[in-house]
Amino acid sequence: MSAASTKLQISRYEMLEVAQRILELNGTPSPFAFSVADSLVQAQEAGHASHGIIRLLEYTKFVERGLVIPHAVPSVIKETSSTFVIDGGWGWGQISCKLAVEMAVSRASESGVMAFTIKSCNHIGRLGEYVERLAENSLIGLMFCNSDPAVAAFGGKTRLLGTNPFAASIPTSGDPLILDFATAASAEGKLRVARTTGQKIKEGIVVDQNGNSSTDPETFYTGGALLPFGEHKGYGLSLLIELLGGALSGNHPGLSKNYKAGNGAVLIVLNPRNFQNYENFISDIDEASEIIRNSPPVDPNYPILLPGDVENMTRKINKTGIHLDAIIWDSILNLENSLASK
Repeated sequence: MSAASTKLQISRYEMLEVAQRILELNGTPSPFAFSVADSLVQAQEAGHASHGIIRLLEYTKFVERGLVIPHAVPSVIKETSSTFVIDGGWGWGQISCKLAVEMAVSRASESGVMAFTIKSCNHIGRLGEYVERLAENSLIGLMFCNSDPAVAAFGGKTRLLGTNPFAASIPTSGDPLILDFATAASAEGKLRVARTTGQKIKEGIVVDQNGNSSTDPETFYTGGALLPFGEHKGYGLSLLIELLGGALSGNHPGLSKNYKAGNGAVLIVLNPRNFQNYENFISDIDEASEIIRNSPPVDPNYPILLPGDVENMTRKINKTGIHLDAIIWDSILNLENSLASK
């Protein structure tokens, strides 16, 4: 077995401890370092290595380049009874998003609908984490953000749009339904993982500078572009997120001359109790979910799943030790040693 394909099992405690130390070595206060590290480890546990600890390599470069102020504290700079604008002060995006979620949960009884925008912050991580927390508090969450240009328009080859993820959550009587996906054919972080581990990618994900399809993830990092998922449909959704995420937050669309960096995020929170008897609402969701689960699959070996099922199954697999590629873990340990020796 090649080094690139060797898998390790690392305890959650060890992974969290290493990630926190790296963030602290980058000048992040301990409480913030723990919070950001926990988000990265949660993504790793759920099987989203693209948003896991591999991001520490990128985050360290952000700090070195002055793109992130690691001690910045987010603040609400504008609010009404149901709308809030959060300025992240160019700090860690996870901290700003968690502030929005905490505010939503604490004010859910006051308003049936709340909307948050977040500007001037670093990469916000896996959106599914935030909407899942809302669902655990019996709330519905819709979230999206724009980002650095990386994706071509449908029919194009030039980077114009971000990977522009969308996430949504619906509470149930059990595990919530969690939808979370990039509007690009792949999250950029998955290319990062494939490049690091020496893997090829599928056709239809990346094109080179001339618009030719490539299965080499390096093509993206040498001037190529990601493609939108679902052709014109994914392109349309990505454009919607680009414009609203950038313009509503004040972070600007990535196409704008005023755009600097980071994610312009929008979080919309609905309290189902303000629309419907909550027990009736949950009953409808549970009934529909059960019908879908029990519908006959094409292949009996692959039962029909609902959004969030794969992550929940992966968390169970990782409960005794989080699986990841040895080459990625080695790169993280080398990063820690490099920072500690400065």
